[in-house]
Amino acid sequence: MPTITSRFAERAPQGRHYDGRLPGFGIYIGATKKSYFVEYRDGHGRGSRVRRFTFAEHGGPAPDGRAWTAERARREAMRLLGLIRAGEDPLAERERRKTESRRRGFTVAEVADEWLARDQVGYRSLKEHRRIVTRYILPEIGHLPIEEVRRADLLRFLERIADRAPVMANRTFARLRRLFRWALARELVERDPTAGLEPPAREKSRDRVLGDDELATVWKAAERTGFPYGHIIRLLILTGCRREEIGALRWSEVRDLDGAEPRIELAGDRTKTGEPRIVPLSGPAAAILRDCPRFTGPQVFGVGGRGSFQGWSWAKRRLDVMVAALAGAPFEEDWRVHDLRRTCATGLQRLGVRLEVTEAVLGHVSGSRSGIVGVYQRHRYEPEKRQALHAWARNVTELVEGGNGAPLVPSIRR
Repeated sequence: MPTITSRFAERAPQGRHYDGRLPGFGIYIGATKKSYFVEYRDGHGRGSRVRRFTFAEHGGPAPDGRAWTAERARREAMRLLGLIRAGEDPLAERERRKTESRRRGFTVAEVADEWLARDQVGYRSLKEHRRIVTRYILPEIGHLPIEEVRRADLLRFLERIADRAPVMANRTFARLRRLFRWALARELVERDPTAGLEPPAREKSRDRVLGDDELATVWKAAERTGFPYGHIIRLLILTGCRREEIGALRWSEVRDLDGAEPRIELAGDRTKTGEPRIVPLSGPAAAILRDCPRFTGPQVFGVGGRGSFQGWSWAKRRLDVMVAALAGAPFEEDWRVHDLRRTCATGLQRLGVRLEVTEAVLGHVSGSRSGIVGVYQRHRYEPEKRQALHAWARNVTELVEGGNGAPLVPSIRR
């Protein structure tokens, strides 16, 4: 009999193969997958029943997230065979757990709550994990017993998401994979339905930066669009903030609006990095906020009592119509709201702003402020950030005015 190795597993013909070194250990080579198993008797003597316990798929994810190899499977087989010699029956134990899981009726929603509470707490991405689970996963499969979820269940709703939001479909898939691997490691499920699945959509890294004429056109279109979306767009242009940082802005986060150092102060739970951040406001940016109507609620743009601005897609389509009217035709290359952030970063670099200051403006952590530099370099560049954003506002002013001398302030009809 051959010795089962990863090389053997890749080249062996279809069928069941037993290991020459470890009695009871084997691999089944099928048309589409290769499974490791241990074989044993449930009693003594030749009359006892032979049982076969399949415990891993070659190349599939192990409980720790790494791939199953022949060497790893051999170690697991040795452990299982030791338990069998001690009187335990892994097949009976699996059935017992499966019956217990069904009896208790663990749903995807219950396991997801446990996963978020036990495994993800303390991570900066917890808020985003919870949002994706709540918005995309639970409405589709939250009610299902987790043991009964099949690949087809996942593919159906992931493909629906991918049709309208490819990137979000991939983010949702990533959370599903983490959730089921966690459940598998704790034997809450017998198998991982995400194993072997590929991300549902292809992602293309974007490098779109609006040209000067395009940026001026978007600004003018946003001004004509008015409150709230037009104000949001212009603030995104002037601050380089992320969409939700402005869309969910609260008046309590706006400081010294009529003073010498107007700014936005974001707590850690409002930033992607989890770090609190100060966003200095240039004169035009402060003017936009002063022009916003004051509602009874705490939010700046959450119309109708909502905590943040809603209707991004509809508002963007409306803005695109205005852009096309001003430019005489739609832009040759499609643009997204997030491209304004990249445009701001590029503009700051073009103005000679140092990379570390640009990153501080954006609240972005990359090579210049990660690792040991991030640990020991605690300077937050607040004066430099204010100077950079004032320079950027002057640049945008010149682009928009186009020599007409029109002030770069909003005009809202109330």
